[in-house]
Amino acid sequence: MSIKEKSIAELLDSLITVSQKCWHSQEKIMDETLSDHDRLEAAIKAQKMNDLRTQLMIAINEVLGQDSVLSEKSYHTYFDKKER
Repeated sequence: MSIKEKSIAELLDSLITVSQKCWHSQEKIMDETLSDHDRLEAAIKAQKMNDLRTQLMIAINEVLGQDSVLSEKSYHTYFDKKER
């Protein structure tokens, strides 16, 4: 289901889940016991989760009829190209 199709409750649930995933990935980035490869993977996941978190916050603001001062980051397009 796309973000545009979600109810406000589903958007809030997704925001909480994505925020937790982002936080855990950021913790892994700082974990010096992990390999550089694992830390890089965590950094990429943290960026993806942060991008999704921003999209969710924008969608929530739209549902609530509020102007959003947030803007989407451009780095997600780099990930999209690599995954194709």
